Amino acid sequence: MVKPVNFKIVCPYHIPEFIPIIKEWHKTDVIFEKGEAPSGRNVRQKYTDEFAGQDVWAHFLDCDNLIPKLVVEVFECYTHKPSIIMFGQVWWAHGPKRLNAKPENCVPTKCDIAQLFVHGSFLTDMTWSSDYENDGQFIEELYKRYPNDFVFLNGTNVWYNSLKPNTSLYNGQIIEIA
Repeated sequence: MVKPVNFKIVCPYHIPEFIPIIKEWHKTDVIFEKGEAPSGRNVRQKYTDEFAGQDVWAHFLDCDNLIPKLVVEVFECYTHKPSIIMFGQVWWAHGPKRLNAKPENCVPTKCDIAQLFVHGSFLTDMTWSSDYENDGQFIEELYKRYPNDFVFLNGTNVWYNSLKPNTSLYNGQIIEIA
């Protein structure tokens, strides 16, 4: 018998109007806590520490992103052993590609925390900085420590700014960053 996956979504929020949408969309328990800038790093750190060394899978969701249901289904295919699963990312819900999941993109500004599903065994002694790029720094440190435990999946993508479509453009353009 396959053991059920202990999956936790942590969502620091600063836009409370998005909470009911996220709850309805994900149909699972999401941990919501008001977070400090940038990106609720204090909430991320709290649950990184809580999940460290535990048999739990963590996903840190920005409050304007959603995880497509297909991503969760694909993720569950890779939970047979602890690993760090990184998906590609597209703009909004069905926009163009934004980020690719690959080793060279595990650096600040070329990756986003919404791409990452990480087993608690990799969270020990991990810290979130107070820098705006803290998600990229976090992913970069994970990759430095555990490069052989990363699984890169680009055929299925998470959604960037899905609750704020047509925002966060770069000089008015939609571009693939990495």
